[in-house]
Amino acid sequence: MTGSATFHCPFCGAPIAGSHPGATFACPYCRAKVVAPGAGGMPSFDRHEHAPSGPFSGGSYSAVVAFDPRAGFLAIGGHAPVGEPARLRAWDLRAGRSAWEALSGQGWLEDTSRDELWVRGSSVYVANRRQLVALDLASGAQRWVATLSDVASDIADAFPAGGRGAILVSTIDHHLFALDRDAGHVLWHRSFGDKDLALQAVEGMGVCVVRWGSPYVKVDLVSPGHPQPIASLGHDHWSTDLGLARVAGRSVVTVAEDMGGEGDEEGLLGFDAVTGQRHFFDRVEDLEHDDVAPCAMGPRVFAATSDKHGIYVGPKGRRMPSPVPSHEVAAFCAAGPTLAILLRKAHGTPVRRVIGIDPQTLAFRFDAGEAGSEPDDAWERQMATDGWSLVFVAALDDDRHELRSVDTTSGRRLWSRALDGRWVSHRFLGGHLVVRTEDGLQILAPSSGEPIASLSG
Repeated sequence: MTGSATFHCPFCGAPIAGSHPGATFACPYCRAKVVAPGAGGMPSFDRHEHAPSGPFSGGSYSAVVAFDPRAGFLAIGGHAPVGEPARLRAWDLRAGRSAWEALSGQGWLEDTSRDELWVRGSSVYVANRRQLVALDLASGAQRWVATLSDVASDIADAFPAGGRGAILVSTIDHHLFALDRDAGHVLWHRSFGDKDLALQAVEGMGVCVVRWGSPYVKVDLVSPGHPQPIASLGHDHWSTDLGLARVAGRSVVTVAEDMGGEGDEEGLLGFDAVTGQRHFFDRVEDLEHDDVAPCAMGPRVFAATSDKHGIYVGPKGRRMPSPVPSHEVAAFCAAGPTLAILLRKAHGTPVRRVIGIDPQTLAFRFDAGEAGSEPDDAWERQMATDGWSLVFVAALDDDRHELRSVDTTSGRRLWSRALDGRWVSHRFLGGHLVVRTEDGLQILAPSSGEPIASLSG
């Protein structure tokens, strides 16, 4: 077998000569995994006789959904149809056509899953083993490729759009990388040994909250431009645990376990998400510290008690019973003027219901009614809000789900919509509601629940 003619690396553009047709190897310049063109100049790829129909050979479940003001709603995923080279495709969900395609001929794209794709700001990031590729969201033009220690597991971008910035990238081998957002240069990296990492951006502030460790979680506030954390919290005692830390505006709130030098203090902790300065620490015993994340609304913070039959209102507040007797707290959601609470029946079938209370007076505002037993145990994802409406999933039975939307002030039902297939997730994006089921994707108008775009398969 003779070597192929010279071709250009689809990642860095460098000329490569002498590779056997169809061979997979690392580019000698950027070290990206590439596939040499096969006979007739066509890149090699695996052929699947029973590939799903639709714009993605892996089906809609393999694609991520993004919104860009320049391009609208896009589904992005790998596509490797029979008889054609693999590529990354962006599908215009409203127009029902391909918006752009990139990285043509790279066979690894046919196995790309949603776990290896991220949309952050105006960029699409694609993981290929140790390589991370950045593309322009609107056009698909490649921006850069970077080499990491292992496969990327998450990406956070906390810088405003339109200017210079940097991103944080965690990898499956527990490293944290800071990369220049525009050029892809590695600014610094740090190993966390065998400690798991979770990232959350403080939007527009250039700082990310990094939760690390298990079972005793610590928190670092990290600016990607500097290798040293701005602040590192949870080191009072070896068993101090801040695992429920969540960003709320410019604050972080969490239930804290084993605080203090002796590890004998627990309670509700709030601190500045940019500086790490402590706002308050309420020494309160018996707060839920595993499943139910606390919720901040204005000056108040709400946390479930350890038996989940009550709520602590802080700082320096009081306990109150569950708003509905014989129901446990499963999740909180700051929904415009209302604190929405997902409850589940404490005994028998764990039927859920969604209620709303006034976060200032703690007065009962509305009861949105029973919503059936849970589709899964990802409680925080079962409610979503744009401030004006609260949308939650209701289970009619094991295989029939629907979405219900209520007004966040009065609880008045705005609409309900039966789903085709089992519910997977829903979220607000670009002023609309993005709904994922096991059978496809839909973009719904938030005022009526009517679909404006869909993708099946």
